[in-house]
Amino acid sequence: MDDSVYQTLLSYATAQSSLERLEERRKLSPVRAAFRVRAQIAERQALARLDHMPLQEADVRVDGRGTVSTTAFDLSRSRQTVDTPITLDALIQDSLAVLEWLGVPPTHASAFPYADPLEMQPRVKAWQSDIAQFLPSPPLLGSAHMARLWRVHAPLGRGDLVASVLIGDRWGPGRWTGSSGGLIAMGLERIQRPWQRAHGEALEQFWLAAITQGTQLQLDLELRLRAFAARATQFIEARRRPGRLKDVLYLAMARPRITSGNVAKALGLTVAGAIKLLTIATEAGLLIERTGQASYRSYAIPVAAPSDIMLRMHDDPLSSDDAPFPWSDGDTGESL
Repeated sequence: MDDSVYQTLLSYATAQSSLERLEERRKLSPVRAAFRVRAQIAERQALARLDHMPLQEADVRVDGRGTVSTTAFDLSRSRQTVDTPITLDALIQDSLAVLEWLGVPPTHASAFPYADPLEMQPRVKAWQSDIAQFLPSPPLLGSAHMARLWRVHAPLGRGDLVASVLIGDRWGPGRWTGSSGGLIAMGLERIQRPWQRAHGEALEQFWLAAITQGTQLQLDLELRLRAFAARATQFIEARRRPGRLKDVLYLAMARPRITSGNVAKALGLTVAGAIKLLTIATEAGLLIERTGQASYRSYAIPVAAPSDIMLRMHDDPLSSDDAPFPWSDGDTGESL
């Protein structure tokens, strides 16, 4: 067997096994609700950086059901597409559905910063015709060429780079439960290789490496969330009267930052009671005060975002520890 073919097969197997592991963690992790929210935030931020429109934590919103959205200050072109479903058949056959999925309005609007949607549709159809040759390919490889051809046709005129990554992610990793649209963007940001100009086998290697790296970043995030939950559990169990401290920490795990007002509203407490609980958690090292101010403070758990850490490539030391924590998703449900 040729060395290049062997390397491609090995890279493909590594990428697919990583995606399967991520899917399993999304379903069985004792911190799966917080993991899902934080992973989607990381994906949104990676796509926004790829679009040269960085997304700040202050512009991220998480509601009581764990749905992630952003404020009007999020100018990234991927904001409407992340975690928005589109069928694989629609992606390769329905040009209007593709444009709608990418956030293009059905009719021309003067405020829309692209060309007329009626001019985009023929280019999307031409792209769909060209990608037909890659449809029988393994999805993780075919997605790389589909993304490259989108950049060649450039139907949108602006934002085609991030749109191509979203399309490739949906055709590839999006088949598994694990990516909201930005997993490959996370990996491409990490590998720092000239993937935009690559073709053929080089492009496939970069693409598979990005899938593996993006998946490992998310798996590492899940591992650190579990480690934090274990440490928090020990502290809570050691207190004679923990009160609502467990609920405060669970709320903080599922959000990039919290305030006393957030805690009071979500848990039905007074602001003074929320401040007391936040102070206890901060003094214990379970929360970090982010502002350094005397008022209007915000707090976060000491778990870094995937973009701020070194990649962990070795085996998960907690892989055999799947028992629910006393305050895991199995205990509190998916409401936070």
